[in-house]
Amino acid sequence: MNNVYREVQSVVGRVTGAGGARGGRRGRSALLLNCHFDTVPDSPGASDDAAGCAVVLEVARALAASRAPLRHDVIFLLNGAEENIMQASHAFITRHPWAGAVRAFINIEACGAGGREVLFQAGPHDPWLVEEYARAVPHPFASSLAQELFESGLIPADTDFRVFRDFGGLSGLDLAWSSDGYVYHTRLDTAERVPLGSLQRTGDNVLALARALLASGRLATEVELTARQPVFFDVLGVLVVCARAPLAAAAALAALALAALHAYRHARAAHRRLYVGAREWGWRVLGALVVWVGAHLCGAACSAAVALALHAAGARLSFYARPWLLAPLYALPALAGCWGAAGALWRRRLGGRGATRGWWGARCMGCACVAVWAATLLTCLLLRLRSGFLPLLWTVAPAAATLGVPRGAGWPLRWALGAALPTLQTCYLALGSLHMFVPMMGRAGTPPLPADVTMALLVATLALGACGWMLPLVVAAREPRGLLRAMWTTCAVAALAVCVLRVPAYDERRPQRVMVFHVRRTWHEAGAHRTEHLYWVPQLDANTPHSVFPYECARAPYCGAPYYLPVLSLVGASHWAPAPPPPAEVEVRVRVSRRSVNESVEALLLEVEGPLPAHVVAIVAPEAGGAVAWSSAVDAPVAGPLWGARRTYFFALHDARPAPARRPWALEVHVAHAWPRAAAVTPCAWLSVAGHALGGARAPDHARLLRALPAWTAPTGWPVDLHLLHV
Repeated sequence: MNNVYREVQSVVGRVTGAGGARGGRRGRSALLLNCHFDTVPDSPGASDDAAGCAVVLEVARALAASRAPLRHDVIFLLNGAEENIMQASHAFITRHPWAGAVRAFINIEACGAGGREVLFQAGPHDPWLVEEYARAVPHPFASSLAQELFESGLIPADTDFRVFRDFGGLSGLDLAWSSDGYVYHTRLDTAERVPLGSLQRTGDNVLALARALLASGRLATEVELTARQPVFFDVLGVLVVCARAPLAAAAALAALALAALHAYRHARAAHRRLYVGAREWGWRVLGALVVWVGAHLCGAACSAAVALALHAAGARLSFYARPWLLAPLYALPALAGCWGAAGALWRRRLGGRGATRGWWGARCMGCACVAVWAATLLTCLLLRLRSGFLPLLWTVAPAAATLGVPRGAGWPLRWALGAALPTLQTCYLALGSLHMFVPMMGRAGTPPLPADVTMALLVATLALGACGWMLPLVVAAREPRGLLRAMWTTCAVAALAVCVLRVPAYDERRPQRVMVFHVRRTWHEAGAHRTEHLYWVPQLDANTPHSVFPYECARAPYCGAPYYLPVLSLVGASHWAPAPPPPAEVEVRVRVSRRSVNESVEALLLEVEGPLPAHVVAIVAPEAGGAVAWSSAVDAPVAGPLWGARRTYFFALHDARPAPARRPWALEVHVAHAWPRAAAVTPCAWLSVAGHALGGARAPDHARLLRALPAWTAPTGWPVDLHLLHV
């Protein structure tokens, strides 16, 4: 998007370190602590991010009251426009005179209320920041896996971290709560939902981290531009393992060598005791690999099939308010399908004959498991993925525990003991992931896969990853059918109970998110104006069309809907219903003029004014093949989602002045056509201009509609004046 703002406000403070002039500029030797005090409409914003600002203020008080002088300055930024897509942090880092002194930063955020704040972004340079975190923080919770997951784009969110990194060239640490995400951006985000223990824990960690960074001499050194970020993760919340890239690569190579030694030792043992040649043993291990892959795919397919059946039966998001249902609905089918398929394939088709029956068959499957983990580790190493620490644990621990092949039942015991730590670490990460992803399904929009299937595949992956070490024991068992029947029976009973009893997907503490916008939509075409009044409901989760309004899509950019953010690819479906007129004072006036710059470029001048033009969204969609080459707001505008064959350009125009002092918006864009145009007669672009009255009064009917929604919903919405023009 193209983000344009005026007059955003922040609160900035500074504690001067020893030897620095008060308020002076002492080079890049200050630490920045950032939070944001703004929130979204209809939300008190206690966790996002009043609690973060409380931590920043208390850290400021503690540092200022410290008897020992600070080695460096510390700057506190309480920014006032983060929810408008990080405008205030951008204003500070690009315009404020103190910004030049900042050498590193700590950002405090939240996508939930409480729990443990996770270090989920670090860098992009200066690996010593993570090393100081590992050394100083008393209650660590950090993972480079979380950072790669966040940076992959699978989590539709962003923080001020990106602004400081991209526009300030800074390195820093990003901390956020992720538990109880049901309250995020809803009316439930109150102080009562923020656990005092979580607040204390975060304060202890941030204060200790700030003191460590301020005491370090490296805060005054140059940026380590060539240094890659280290691999880091906490072990069950007790300690942080932090290894720079060369050491992490050496550990990965050592783990791969151990896996190769493990395979060699087992092949020799099979040759000595079973008179099996190396080639035959290799074919057996290859067969075990095929069984391993096929069994895991079968387990994931079983979990997805259950999810599809529940979705078709209307039991959508049944796990949302009751996350414990994830175990019987999705985890058990994945494990039962995987183990059942593995047993059947191994005993009947590929490896369960002759020399590889019983525990020797289990050892063969164990070699295949280690080979899979080693291959995953090698892939992470080649792709430079710092999440490779998890397959490294799975490669090293079981391979080291079973490197010698003992007689009798010693092998399964050592195999289980070797898998203990990786299993605990995987379950630890899996529970943290579910705490974040389950509430996120309530705002997942319209993904390609139904949310139930997405969640089923995620749970299947986590369950199979945590319990994959049991596969060798399963193929060695004589009759695991009783266990498999019990697992399938538990799943069937849970699925039937969900469908027959109509288990509600939501409750008052875990509500359904509903957005209802009161829209005045005016079409301007061929000199004519047509106005209609509508309620517009974007589809935030899988149950929106089945609990609110029918769907209808228009033929204008973004379906003629008043999107506030460019999330068409995430929230692609909308639902309309007729409505009475919105308040008269919620009105913007739009004027558009057009002139030719040359034979292939035309200029469009858009003027927007009215009583509430504080938040204006202008979407420009040139004709097919055209592009916006320049604008008066942003020299090189970036294109947003495609609308058919057309590019779209999303301009968000925000003015923080009070209503009487706001100036009209004037936006000029230059549309470059794909080929020269002889005359500017035909329309060259579609325009969508929406004035969002976030703080405006709702019409009585709109307010009554929101109040009439059930107690298990968290509704919001505001009046919008939308104009659609074909110019």
